[in-house]
Amino acid sequence: MDFSLKDLLTSFNEAFTFFLIFPSIILFGLYLTFKLRFVQLSKLKMSFSCLLKKDSSSQGNISHYQAVSSVLAGNFGTGNISGMAVAISTGGPGALVWMWVMAFLGASIQYTSCILGVKYRRLNAEGEYVGGPMYYLTDGMGMKFLGIAFSLFTIFGAVTVGNFAQINSVTLPLAKMGLDPFISSVVIAAFVGMVLLGGVQRVAKLASFVVPVKAILYLGTALIILGLHADRIIPAFKLMFTAAFDPQSALGGVLGFSVVKAISTGFDRGIFATDAGTGIVPILQSSARTSNPVVDGVVTLVTPFLVMIVCTATGLVLLVTDAWQVAGLQSTNMVTHAFQSGLGSSFGSFVVITALILFAYTTILAWACCAEKAIGFLFGSHHATRFKYFYIACVPLGALIQVDLIWRLADIAISLMLFTNLIGVIGLSKQVIGESRAFFLKNEEEEYELGTVQS
Repeated sequence: MDFSLKDLLTSFNEAFTFFLIFPSIILFGLYLTFKLRFVQLSKLKMSFSCLLKKDSSSQGNISHYQAVSSVLAGNFGTGNISGMAVAISTGGPGALVWMWVMAFLGASIQYTSCILGVKYRRLNAEGEYVGGPMYYLTDGMGMKFLGIAFSLFTIFGAVTVGNFAQINSVTLPLAKMGLDPFISSVVIAAFVGMVLLGGVQRVAKLASFVVPVKAILYLGTALIILGLHADRIIPAFKLMFTAAFDPQSALGGVLGFSVVKAISTGFDRGIFATDAGTGIVPILQSSARTSNPVVDGVVTLVTPFLVMIVCTATGLVLLVTDAWQVAGLQSTNMVTHAFQSGLGSSFGSFVVITALILFAYTTILAWACCAEKAIGFLFGSHHATRFKYFYIACVPLGALIQVDLIWRLADIAISLMLFTNLIGVIGLSKQVIGESRAFFLKNEEEEYELGTVQS
């Protein structure tokens, strides 16, 4: 029965991704990319600059750095580690190429949604700024039913993507070490509760400290492994690109890989890893102190860029160490094997498990904040506290559910969020395009005048 359910969910999600999500991101992503003049590349330098720049505006609850750290807390999750193993084992090495395509085009969608999230944000009863797709779908598009639908999908996503998938990926290697998965998850749930009950500002402060540490630890080790296997990096890239467009030629037709499978898996994993276009980024970014919504859009351009660096490093490690071809390995266990064999030391497994715990922990917290905002939209912010206790209680359940079922449910949740959010993004895109061009033109004129005075 479980197999048939998993099979049904897999077929539904593959069809939904290939026939709706894939063409939507390609069409709308290209449209926004051209209309915004390749903002995801042309304003990337500005994104890093704005990230560390203090905004004197008093309209907001947290800094841009804390907001982006919260976003990265959600982005730097198990999707960057175990998600890459799932991508390669399900869609083949070519899935990584389609993941890049999704992340690049999704960045323009994310930029647009973040501007809208701040533009249509509100002050809640607790004096916190709240925003996101549910607000611009309601106030900007006049479609409250879509705002309600998105909120429900967000809650579903928080439980499956932000909770079950994270804790399940963490407990897999811990169980291999002899630790009881349920006990481990109960301990993690206790630590989640300690921070989560303190509100969005406590989550943001923790994220601003933990995110750089976990990223440097994990990425640094991955780069060392790639350095030790430098001669295999170019062949790995060749395999990825060949498999993306001609799996039969690259892989000999083994394991049933196909272009459709590579595309659907690559887009699913790209969405899961970056959250670009799903709508959780504007929810988290809407609390930032800012003087102009366009600045918030620019700031968040850095997040898919950084996430894809980590994802690509993970994918390359799996390929250069041949861990993806070892029978019986799945999800996190494949990555721990790759890091251990890549370094030739058990220290590799330690790094993956440590990073995974930190990645999962902060991701659980970030998604909880998103679900809290969705609850606030639906029922009022005073009901959010009750949901927090429910969310914390759900953490141990993720350790008991079959891994494939969790990933299928998580993919469906994210796809539903993205598709609903796209309606608002496209419907209100002309506002963003006009405001962006005006802002960048003014910024260029100010820089020109400053340069003229200095010269």
